[in-house]
Amino acid sequence: MIFNNFRPTTLAFFAIFFCRTSDASLIEWQQQVKQKQLSTHPYWQLLLRYEDSQQHSIVKQADFFVSVEGTTNPQQELAETLNAMVYPNAALKADEQIECKFPARAAWLRQQLNISPQQLPIAHCPALEAWLTGIHPYQATLVFAADYVNNPSSMFGHTLLRIDSPEQNEDTRLLAYAVNYAAQTNTANGLEFAYKGLTGGYAGAFSILPYYEKVKEYNDFENRDLWEYQLNLTTEEITQGLKHLWELKKVNFPYYFLSSNCSYQLLGLIEAARPNTYLRQNFPIYAIPTDTLRRVLQEKNILKKLVYRPANGTVLAYNAQRNSPLVNQTAQALALNKQTNLQALSDTEQARAYETAYDYLYYLYLAHQADKSTTPSLLRQLLVKRSDYAVVEQRQAPPQPATDPANGHKTARFMVNIQHIQQQDIASLEWRPAYQDLLDADEGYRRGAGIDFLRTRIGYNLSEHKAKLLEFTLLNIDSLATGNAFATPLSWSFAVGMQQAALDQQQFSDDRQHTVMFAEGGAGVSSQLNSNNWLCFALTQGSLQANKAIDEGWRIGAGARLGCRYQHHHGQFLLQNRTLFYSDDGHALIDTQAAYHWRINTNQGIRLQVQYQQQDAKHWSNMGLAWVSYF
Repeated sequence: MIFNNFRPTTLAFFAIFFCRTSDASLIEWQQQVKQKQLSTHPYWQLLLRYEDSQQHSIVKQADFFVSVEGTTNPQQELAETLNAMVYPNAALKADEQIECKFPARAAWLRQQLNISPQQLPIAHCPALEAWLTGIHPYQATLVFAADYVNNPSSMFGHTLLRIDSPEQNEDTRLLAYAVNYAAQTNTANGLEFAYKGLTGGYAGAFSILPYYEKVKEYNDFENRDLWEYQLNLTTEEITQGLKHLWELKKVNFPYYFLSSNCSYQLLGLIEAARPNTYLRQNFPIYAIPTDTLRRVLQEKNILKKLVYRPANGTVLAYNAQRNSPLVNQTAQALALNKQTNLQALSDTEQARAYETAYDYLYYLYLAHQADKSTTPSLLRQLLVKRSDYAVVEQRQAPPQPATDPANGHKTARFMVNIQHIQQQDIASLEWRPAYQDLLDADEGYRRGAGIDFLRTRIGYNLSEHKAKLLEFTLLNIDSLATGNAFATPLSWSFAVGMQQAALDQQQFSDDRQHTVMFAEGGAGVSSQLNSNNWLCFALTQGSLQANKAIDEGWRIGAGARLGCRYQHHHGQFLLQNRTLFYSDDGHALIDTQAAYHWRINTNQGIRLQVQYQQQDAKHWSNMGLAWVSYF
């Protein structure tokens, strides 16, 4: 060995010299830490997960810190991290050394203090190096999974981060790895799921898994379109972000659906990859995936490429529209293994029928609506039959929508409204933090889907000079899902909150105005008419109202809600009628509304609304003109 020629005194001198050199270097680096105030640097506090509004880390696990005071003392955490880098613990294995446990922190400190490998050799970390080699990071892509029909929890969308390797192309992206952040749920109870999700009752954790698993989950099982935004990050930046992910592999954060969710935590990873971006500062209260996506794309030259990956259901619906009714009927019979006569179809139409039959049966199979034991065999038979036709593939990919989710209107909305209610003039202000209603533009959103959250409207009587709460909607959901030749999904609505109810002849006088708590909803069907611009719906409707002015303190109503919505490039028009028979007097309340939203631009508009209500011999009217701003 090289040390065999040294005498013991020489070895002792070398050890003493090395220690003194390390001591001197450590003192110099400690001085630089103080001069540069690195412990208060936003990037260091990001790596420790200190939130801006707090003086402590949101991470509670002790092994996430080097110092026992690390959760509340970033200065001490930095000092002990630097000391552990200079003087590794000889009793620990290589992967247990501080520079291997916290590689992003170590890399940043080396960069900030200009520590070269000659001054301080870089630690050998077998597990980390094997992990990074397996991922082979080269390109990062932010993936947005759109909402899917009849699932409220998906209506805000979902984001994940895909890591591509240099040997992959658009045909092999499914083999890449995806970084996902999600709540660790253990219940199928919807109420418990909602309560814990809103109150931080679930732990959230990062995971990294093959991208094809997420495509199978979102694209196939849940029929969610995927939008892939290829980011202009360097390999070095992506590697640094992954090193921070390595530090978080055993960390659980409190998960909040509206704030510390999938999209918010991914912003932290991107900040770790590219310092000085401060993406999360824009979301102090709540973070919606669409908004976080927009925030990332605001970075200069961040977007390299956009790829649209339609879901299986989207592909099936698009090709069903292109087929004749007879082709679709034949395809449905073939998929269900029923006898059918193909002679009425041309060879091209027969080929189309087999392709559509395969797509439809596969759609049913993924939705667990087909027999698992016999379906694979039938799918193969359909492929064999299709191969008998010397006809090129008739299936076409749906065109990419003109507007992607990042370029629709912004999700928060503010309205200034002037209303004329029963001979009185009312000025009102309305604020809605999220997300979409039936009069908002569809571009970037799913047509017929709406979710209003915490919508608040305050009115001021211009003649009586009094202000009061006109409406507070805790949650309002419209899911007007249209069908096609192969699916007829249920349409439904639900709303809960407080509103003004016309229980007396005057609606806005102090002695007769009634603020009622309400919950209402319904279910039915929706359909697009001749032009896709028209969407009409028919829903059964139920209503529950509570207020001391009602005889028994509450009343229930039942009836129907009918309406049509028209969308064109200048704006949206909505006409709807709601007829309810209430239990307190048995008379029908007829509520008819017509509204038009004229788009000035993507985030500005003018809204005109007319409402007429009638119950027995009484009637009420309301006309309003509003300026709408999305932000």
